[in-house]
Amino acid sequence: MAGIKDVAEKAGVSVTTVSRVLNKRGYISQEMYQRVNQAIEELNYCPNQIARNLYLQRTFMIGLLIPDISRPFFARLAKYIEMELNNRGYKMMLCNTVEKANKERECLAMLRQNKVDGIIIGSHALDTAEYQKVALPIVSIDMKLGSQIPNVTSNHRMGGELAARKLIENGCKNVVQIMGDRRVKINSQERHRVFQKLMEENGVKCTTFELKKKEFSREEYAKVEEKIFSAALDIDGVFAKDFIAARVLHTALSRGIRVPQELKIVGYDGTEIAELIYPRLTTVCQNYAAISQSIVNALIHQIEQKERTKEDMVHDVILLEGGTTLT
Repeated sequence: MAGIKDVAEKAGVSVTTVSRVLNKRGYISQEMYQRVNQAIEELNYCPNQIARNLYLQRTFMIGLLIPDISRPFFARLAKYIEMELNNRGYKMMLCNTVEKANKERECLAMLRQNKVDGIIIGSHALDTAEYQKVALPIVSIDMKLGSQIPNVTSNHRMGGELAARKLIENGCKNVVQIMGDRRVKINSQERHRVFQKLMEENGVKCTTFELKKKEFSREEYAKVEEKIFSAALDIDGVFAKDFIAARVLHTALSRGIRVPQELKIVGYDGTEIAELIYPRLTTVCQNYAAISQSIVNALIHQIEQKERTKEDMVHDVILLEGGTTLT
């Protein structure tokens, strides 16, 4: 098997230059980069990753903890984070915690045992004190875990206001919002507080349905939908995550309710679901690319600079109008 010296000899460069190309460290001219990579390809050279990691005392692996990969928001965010990490020379290890504290604890232990360079926390089933004990670079998504752990989030206050204003402009008088478990103190809960406040200030009745941690299932959605479309409520507006809003739209149309003439719907997240349904969903879009870039930048800063940034990062959202509201 070819070794790094063979690659250096064929490319006509030093072993140090080959190492810099492999590790993506230091300045390498485009011409030199191509020569080394051509030699690697011709010799079918495969770097010894274990030896490289031992030498650098790094694995270039990052752990990402999320509650449920089947949810469109986390699926899309994981995609963007993986792309951003890859651009920076890192690989991602995905952990699906299914919102269980024991599973999340096991994932954290596994990541530490595998010597990952850092951890991105998007699942928050444990007490914040447990995250603060982890002696690794950490970045949190959408939840403050302590003054020493940076938190990357969207401007959910702005999101709640955009959704509320759109339904108010559409003349809604009796709306429903569907939210997650209030006991989970994530930043995104703020959008629902702002939404309800604005509705009350504008004389619009607002009924809130809260889905507990274990109620994100088809059966539970069906129960909520039955309550939403009961004659007692007689609603004219709905605000919910995209994938829940899509279900509401489907149910409304199957019952002969005209959207947006009789029922206006605003989603939240800006996932592909909003584009795939008809009519297209009006939704508050989060900036996945910017969020992922901030997460990766904050984490790599900790890894390479050996210090934690205490600054939280908040990204604006936008309202993308579809056919479930009136223009």
